[in-house]
Amino acid sequence: MKNKLIHIKGLFRRWYRKLFRRNMSVVKNGLWYFQEFADIYGDTINDVDSAERFFNDFMKETGGTVILDFLDTSNWDCIRTINVDKQNGLIWFYWQLPHEDPEIDIIRKMVFPCDYHGMCIKLDNVRFIRGRKGKCFGICVNGYTMREKSIKSYAKNDGWDVKGINSEESFFSTSVLRVKDNISQFLQFINTPISSFWIIPKSLNVRPDDSEKFLYQIGVERCENRIKAAFERLYAFEKSNADEQKFLLKSVGNELRNAAENLFKLIMCFYQEEYHFAIKNYDDLRLGDLTGPLKKSVYTSEQQVIWLGDIAKIANDLSHDSGNPVTLMDVGLLYGVLVYFVNDFKSRIARKGKEIKPIKKSNKPDPRDYIKEHFNELCFKDEIDLSLKKPTGHISYTVKAQVGIIMDVFADKEDWTLCEDGYFRNIKKFDDATILKVWDREEVIKIIKEIRQKTRKICESKGYDTEYYTLGLTLDAVLSKEFNPQHLFTEEEIKQLMINADDNKNNKLVIDEDGYARIIQNPFYGYLYPVSQETWFAGNQYVGKDSELTDLHDSYVLCIHLWLKYLETGYRQYDDLYVSDDGLDKIIEEIKKYYYA
Repeated sequence: MKNKLIHIKGLFRRWYRKLFRRNMSVVKNGLWYFQEFADIYGDTINDVDSAERFFNDFMKETGGTVILDFLDTSNWDCIRTINVDKQNGLIWFYWQLPHEDPEIDIIRKMVFPCDYHGMCIKLDNVRFIRGRKGKCFGICVNGYTMREKSIKSYAKNDGWDVKGINSEESFFSTSVLRVKDNISQFLQFINTPISSFWIIPKSLNVRPDDSEKFLYQIGVERCENRIKAAFERLYAFEKSNADEQKFLLKSVGNELRNAAENLFKLIMCFYQEEYHFAIKNYDDLRLGDLTGPLKKSVYTSEQQVIWLGDIAKIANDLSHDSGNPVTLMDVGLLYGVLVYFVNDFKSRIARKGKEIKPIKKSNKPDPRDYIKEHFNELCFKDEIDLSLKKPTGHISYTVKAQVGIIMDVFADKEDWTLCEDGYFRNIKKFDDATILKVWDREEVIKIIKEIRQKTRKICESKGYDTEYYTLGLTLDAVLSKEFNPQHLFTEEEIKQLMINADDNKNNKLVIDEDGYARIIQNPFYGYLYPVSQETWFAGNQYVGKDSELTDLHDSYVLCIHLWLKYLETGYRQYDDLYVSDDGLDKIIEEIKKYYYA
C-alpha cells in the first residue's frame, strides 16, 4: 500500500509540473524531475523490461540534460540517446551522435574522431538514491563485469566489424572500436565489480572526486548488507538439528565468501591507480587472488595479514568440503573480520584526497562533534574587520556555512549566514539579524580562509584532532547583483583571451560583474563570478596560439544566454551545455535594456 501511494504521489508531481509549472527547467530544477522518477518507479529496477520503460521515460522528460559521473572521475554533460538490448540485458548510452550539419561534424571529429561515442553496460539494476525524508538526488546504474570474449561478441551483433579492443588502458572499462557501412563507433564496456556510474541533476554540482567516493560508498554498502543478511540466517542455528546446522554453516559461509570476494575486488579497484595490480578481468579473481596482493600493499600490519589469512582459510573450508571441521565460532570469526574490513574501507573512502599523515588511530576526539554543537557560538568579528576594505561594488557576497558532510545536503539543516557582528545565524529565525555583505572577490576568499583557520585553531585548543579528522565545515560565498554593469563583452574579446591563454594550465571562461570576459586558471573560483562555463582542461588545445578555437563561438553564445539570466535574476549562472545561436540578436537587445535602465 505504501509503495502504491508513493507511485501515485510521483504521478501527481508530474501532472502538477506539466500543468502549473510548464516553464520548469531540468537544468535548474533537476531534483524535482528525479523525485518524480524515484516515486513512480520505486527504489530499484531489477529487470530489463522495466529499465527500458524507465529510460524511455527519462529521455522523454529530461532530454538527457543531466550529468553522468563515473568511477574514474570522468563525466559526460549530456545523454544523446539510450538503447536497450533486452535479449542480452545490455543498455547502450551515447553522448555523441552524428550532427545534421556536416561542418559541425568535421569540427567535432577533430576532437572525437568517431561518428558515435558511448558506452555499454550489462544491467544488474537501477537504484534511485535517496537522502533523508526520501528525497532523491541521484540514479545509480549498476552492471555486471563482462569478459573480453563476451564484449567482443556483443560488439559484433548486427553485423558490426570490430576493428580494435583494448582492456589495458583502464581498469574501469574495455574500449572497442567498431565499424559498419562507413559508420564508426567508439564504445566503452563497463566492467568493474562496483556501482558503475550514477546520473545526477546538473544543479547538484557534485565534484568528480566526491562523486567517485560516493560510488565506492554504494558498493561497500551493498557488500555490508550481503554480509549482515547472511549472518542473520544463523539465528535459526540453535533450533536446527545436527545435519541442518552443518548445512546452514556451509550455506552461510559460502554467502560470506562471495561477499568477501566482492568487497576485496572493490578495494582493489580503489587502489588500482596507486598499486597497478595485474588484473585482466575481475571475474577471474577468487579469494586467494585478492587477499595475496592486498597483504603486500594495502593491509600490511601483522594483525591485518593474519585476518586476511583467516578469511581465506575459513571460507575455503566452508565452500570446498576440505574435510576440516567448521564450527559456529569459525563462521562468527569470519563475519567479525569482514565487518572490520568493511568499516576500515569506509574510513579509507572518506579520507581519500585528504591524507595528511599515514593512516593511524587517533586518541583525540573528532572536531566535527564540537563544531556541530558550538559553531553558532563562535565569533569572527576580528576576521571580518581584518579582511574588509571595499565599501561597495556591482556585486556582493554573503557567506554561508554548512555543518556536516556533502551527503547531508538534502537533510533539513540550519541556514547559517555570517552576520555583521561576526556570528553565523539562522536568518529564518533571527529576523533582526544584519547579514554581512562583502563587496570584493579577494576579500570574501580571505574571510572564508580566516574563518576556517580560526575554527581549526579553536578545535585544536580544545583537544580535538584536526589532522586525522576533517572539520566537516563547508563555507560558501553566495553572489548577488547589486548594480547593472557598464560594459558588454564581445566575441572578439573572448577570442583574444583564448589565444593568449596558457594551454598548459586548466582554463575557465568567466564574465565578471563589470561585464568583462576573463579567463582564470583556478576553476574552483568560477562560482565567484556572475557567469562561468565548463573548464577547458590543460593540453586539449581549446586555447592558446596553436588552438583552432573551435569553442569560441559556442562559448560566446552560451555566455550571452547566461549573462541575460544573471541580469534578470541577480544570481550567478553556470552551464556546460552549448546552445543554439538562433535569436541571438534579440537576446542582446534584452541585455542592453539593463544597461540603459
